[in-house]
Amino acid sequence: MKKLIGTLCLLALGASLLQAQEANDATQRLRNQNAQFTEQIVNVADNVYVAVGYSVSNVSMVVGDDGVVIIDTGMMGEAAERIAKKFREITDKPVKAIIYTHSHGDHTGGAPVFLGPERPQIWAHVNFGSEARPWKAGGLTYQNVRGARQAGFKLPLEQRINNGVAPVRYPKRGGEVFSSSQATNPTHFLEDERKTIKVAGVELELVAAPGETNDGLFVWDPASRVLFAGDNFYRSFPNLYAIRGTPNRNVRLWAESLGRMADNDAVALVGGHTNPILGAEQVKQVLTDYRDAVQFIHDKTVEGINKGLTPDELVEYVQLPKRLANKDYLQPFYGHPDWGVRTVFSGYLGWFDGNATNLFPLPPKAEAERMVKLAGGKDNLLQAARDALAKDDNQWAAQLTDHLLAIDKADADAKQVKADALTKLARSMVNATARNYYLTVARELREQVSEAEGVAETRPRQPKQTTTIASIGDAVMEKIDLALPDELYQGYLFWHQADELATDVDNYAILLDPEGKVAHRWDTDLTGGGHTSYLLKSGGLLRTGIRDRKYVTGQPVAATDTLQITDATGQAVWELSAKDIHFSGNKITFHHDLLPLPNGNILVLIYEEISPREAAAAGWSAGKKNTVWSDGVLEIKPNLEKGSHELVWYWRFIDHIIQDQNAKAANYGVIADHPEKIDGHFPKSYAPMSAVRQHLNSIDYHPGMDQIVVSSFIYNEIWVIDHSTTIEQAAGSAGGRRGKGGDLLFRYGNPAAYARGAEKDRLFQNQHDANWVDEGLPGAGNILVFNNNTGASSIARVGAGGAAAAAAQQQLQGMSNVHEISPTVDHGRYVIGKGGAFEAKQIWFWEHKDFFAPFQGGARRLPNGNTLLTDTVGRRVWEVASNGDVVVRYKGPAPTFKAFKYSAEQVANLLE
Repeated sequence: MKKLIGTLCLLALGASLLQAQEANDATQRLRNQNAQFTEQIVNVADNVYVAVGYSVSNVSMVVGDDGVVIIDTGMMGEAAERIAKKFREITDKPVKAIIYTHSHGDHTGGAPVFLGPERPQIWAHVNFGSEARPWKAGGLTYQNVRGARQAGFKLPLEQRINNGVAPVRYPKRGGEVFSSSQATNPTHFLEDERKTIKVAGVELELVAAPGETNDGLFVWDPASRVLFAGDNFYRSFPNLYAIRGTPNRNVRLWAESLGRMADNDAVALVGGHTNPILGAEQVKQVLTDYRDAVQFIHDKTVEGINKGLTPDELVEYVQLPKRLANKDYLQPFYGHPDWGVRTVFSGYLGWFDGNATNLFPLPPKAEAERMVKLAGGKDNLLQAARDALAKDDNQWAAQLTDHLLAIDKADADAKQVKADALTKLARSMVNATARNYYLTVARELREQVSEAEGVAETRPRQPKQTTTIASIGDAVMEKIDLALPDELYQGYLFWHQADELATDVDNYAILLDPEGKVAHRWDTDLTGGGHTSYLLKSGGLLRTGIRDRKYVTGQPVAATDTLQITDATGQAVWELSAKDIHFSGNKITFHHDLLPLPNGNILVLIYEEISPREAAAAGWSAGKKNTVWSDGVLEIKPNLEKGSHELVWYWRFIDHIIQDQNAKAANYGVIADHPEKIDGHFPKSYAPMSAVRQHLNSIDYHPGMDQIVVSSFIYNEIWVIDHSTTIEQAAGSAGGRRGKGGDLLFRYGNPAAYARGAEKDRLFQNQHDANWVDEGLPGAGNILVFNNNTGASSIARVGAGGAAAAAAQQQLQGMSNVHEISPTVDHGRYVIGKGGAFEAKQIWFWEHKDFFAPFQGGARRLPNGNTLLTDTVGRRVWEVASNGDVVVRYKGPAPTFKAFKYSAEQVANLLE
């Protein structure tokens, strides 16, 4: 707990240092740049449209006679799909060609969305991809770390403003910043300096334009007089050098490319990022100024080199003329003139600055030891750094701490001073990438300090030892906005860290009082995957986690191997390994959710490995000769005294599939004729995690009806199963209270899943929680569904896990919502309506423009009628009233799948 509180305090200190200075001019100027990323479709000329702000880069469409041409495609599928939808509102003509202005992934990653049924031409420069080839050939990966810092991937939302020429967005694979496996390879190439192509009745001129990359080109549309510049222009000083690390960008050739662009009589200039420039006179002026600025950096630097100046001297010597420096489109939001100067020097002369002293300089540690001696010892040098920090001499403070860290990389005091200095430097930095880099490194340093302290405190602990009650009174939950105090349910908030989206490996649960302070904490030596934890009447927990990581290697997302019951201290009193459960001869793992039953038994979701032979025998071709996984539900009776278990009931997905692909195989039939069965191949186009066809992610139980409700992420449905069956009946289609065995009694959310609807009929998208409202609560017997409402291609995101996945998912946009439904029932049977789909009445619906949970999350009814909503990625919980008003917003210490609130009476034994 001390480690957690220490981290929070250190990070809070960093945030306060930043927030204290956020009202300055540099920050406001950077915020004003956000106007360049307002989501809009700009009609820059007849039949020419540009999508701005939806993706990291601009995406353009030229409408022709019988099709369209797409110029650059954005980075992520989600954004590209939104853009494609907007474009289809303008025209439904097919895509005949895609043109890449260069190979960076933020311009090519969205290409699959635009392919359509017809394979379009895909044009690029003949050198396409050449920038990344040396990295790949040499095995270089560290540029991804630096790129993540430059883009601010690790920063919390409140510290991110923008990326200078782009809104805050993240690629699918957090560390892969400037490449994309999704980019479709070019089919046609510009091999000479110029080439005119005719597509869909539109003539376009492709012109080689080395600049930000040596595979760059610009596109000239002579009919509309629109020029598409790619990344050789955007409304910022150009990034002549990227601090993530890049091969040399030839500044002289960049200026020449801009000159060729200026020679065209364009009425619209579409850059790779930011809003287009409109008007012939304005375009001419902007391109001329841009060329002049780049040319000046080159020429003045060469002049200084010829005078014998070193790079450090050159950045003082080369200063843009005021007529250029004052232009709004040459402000250093993304690139910086100083970096351009240094790249010109290194491009011509390499690393040696010309000073003979620097031919064989002292190693950093040796130099630092001499500096410490001159300062009269490390304490004096540290104090000098602190004094510089106090005087806002922040660059000097950072440089002094570098000497201390060169001697001792673990020096916590030096790290803290450097972190504070970098945070202060960030506050006055108008350059977004430098700001992000400063803040990210500062955050990393503070985390290192906290982790070191945490390791020192916890080192004596033995396996399976846990804290009893931790840090009573330490504030870890922030009450962001208590809007309606009289309507707040005064309960104790139960918070269990969801490790898949955590930023460390701790697996713990805490109980927080109404003020957000820790009343009780349960720790564990289990790690990873333990999404859900339930508080038992005993004061202990029911939870899952990983003890044998090798056992879950290669398993689908969220797999765990250990089921555990603890006492009130967090100490395990009963534990079960998945490898000790035997019922089908197949390997199983637990995943996502579990539930304590009123009789003391446990329901738990499982993955079951299915061999290619067994899958084929069931007519299930998802495996394609590979192992697949069948979701299922187990009911386990634990014996705490003996440490044993009994498997009393189970349900398997593979026992209830139907397929219409192979008439000679088992389970063949017409999908629409069997809504009680599950189409094993739905959706047909589904690719991510194709071996996991259901991905159940929540489970709940209704004791009065003896039924189970589960949520299927892949099918975008909730399913109700009869629990009153025997094991044999649960594997078939007869028996049980409802007479249908283990077939589905009710399904809702996406009738297309059983061929009785279309995409327009789908209600849910990637929902993560379905539960009956408990007896005695307002709405008892209704089903609450937490609908993430995330774009379809975001399915691919779920496999990554960890902090990178959290960062990526935070950039998705939308509105999550909550549905409270009451299924239509006639004499105990769920009713299918005239349209062929199962019927339900919508009792309550809630959504809010500021609430979006891209992954996991939950909704739980409270005794006073409020509903508690959890956003896992955002680490936040909202409580909303029945009329939809937001009562309170909480910001929590770590990601949690589902939060709960308990009355003081329910947790009295934990508060003594």
